[in-house]
Amino acid sequence: MRNIVAINTSPRKQGTSAMLLGRLKHHLDMRGDRVHILHLYSNLNHLQTIMSAVSTADTIVICGSCYWNTYSADTIKLLEDLSAQPEILQGKNLYGIIQGGMPYTHTHVSGLNMLKMFSNKSGVTYQGGFVMGLGAMLDGQSLSKLPNGKKVERQLLIFFEHIHNGEKSPDSVYEKALLKIPGFALRIIAALGNRQINKALNAQGIDVRQPSPYLDDHIGP
Repeated sequence: MRNIVAINTSPRKQGTSAMLLGRLKHHLDMRGDRVHILHLYSNLNHLQTIMSAVSTADTIVICGSCYWNTYSADTIKLLEDLSAQPEILQGKNLYGIIQGGMPYTHTHVSGLNMLKMFSNKSGVTYQGGFVMGLGAMLDGQSLSKLPNGKKVERQLLIFFEHIHNGEKSPDSVYEKALLKIPGFALRIIAALGNRQINKALNAQGIDVRQPSPYLDDHIGP
């Protein structure tokens, strides 16, 4: 039996990250493990709750949304606070789950790379992670809402089994659930996304046609 602390690093208690941890708990409870889910943003002012849970666990799962290619700044702060107490991290396994709005996964993988760097400095053993795209589309709903939902469901269960067995989960586990998108479709998605961004900027009074000041040759020493 494994004693697992699963930390939801999303600000939302009922969003996609929380849903994924709910699936993790349901599956591993049936396998005889004990899974304790904690919400980071409910404990920002008293992180000792998380520290205590980590100290008694043998496995840590970090699950959250992807913000600008990695987990939230508060997640990074949590990792910094944990690394300051290496005595509670020794000998534990660490797994990561990161999900984001982009349909592909390469924009989110750096979050898992950050967990690898954390493990190298803190004494935990990084055992792999799972990356899922289109998380914002779900908004906490069932995986069946995804166009590749069946593949994601199947590969997630494989990932959960790796956690149960305390073994390394290779990247190929989540890569097999990738949504295949043709290049021309990605161009359309990018164009629509840029249009939405420009619309939001214009609504704030920002002229998107104005040259970027960062490209001005006269700026700088």
